[in-house]
Amino acid sequence: MAKSKTIRVTPNLQKCLEELKDAVKSMRAGDKKKRAEGAISYLSRTFKGVKQPGQGSLCPPKTFIIKP
Repeated sequence: MAKSKTIRVTPNLQKCLEELKDAVKSMRAGDKKKRAEGAISYLSRTFKGVKQPGQGSLCPPKTFIIKP
C-alpha cells in the first residue's frame, strides 16, 4: 500500500463514477439501490477531498457504504 493516503482522482476514476451513477438510476427501488447510492455518495465526497470518517478505517454507524 502507498504511504500517502491521498487518492488521486484520474479522468478514468471520474468516468467510472459517472457510469455507476447512470447504472443506479435504472435500478429498482430497494435495499441494493439504497446501498449503491450510499456508496456513490461516499465516493463522490471522497473524490472532492472530504475527509473520510475515522480516516477510512471504520464504517460510520447507520451509513450506506459497501463493507468488505
